[in-house]
Amino acid sequence: MSSVITQTPMPDPNAVARPLLVLGYETEWTAGNTLHDIVGTNIPVPTLRGASTRTGSLSMLFATEATARAAAELFCRPSRFALTDTDRTSINMTFVASGSISLTLDPETLAYWILDVDYTEVLPV
Repeated sequence: MSSVITQTPMPDPNAVARPLLVLGYETEWTAGNTLHDIVGTNIPVPTLRGASTRTGSLSMLFATEATARAAAELFCRPSRFALTDTDRTSINMTFVASGSISLTLDPETLAYWILDVDYTEVLPV
């Protein structure tokens, strides 16, 4: 995959992360429907709502500790980010970091670095 992650709106032209590879992309939606129990029946009545935006985790591979740390620091900013992937356009989105941001030395190579970011999709600005 050829992925680029930019801060958006982009006040800093250096606020870009270019991982070598997106190692993992996990997403889920939370259904918005609410079920109400009605006295005298065992069949619930629904209040219908759309599902939430995507939430999940993104795992990225970086060649050096310096580029991985710069990307981790980027995600620590109070900002929106745009993920653009030319190979898998279905994962393109605007998101915020919404949980853990973790950096790990790749145990197989002991050279590359893995950055994991929990995200929540948001509306672009």
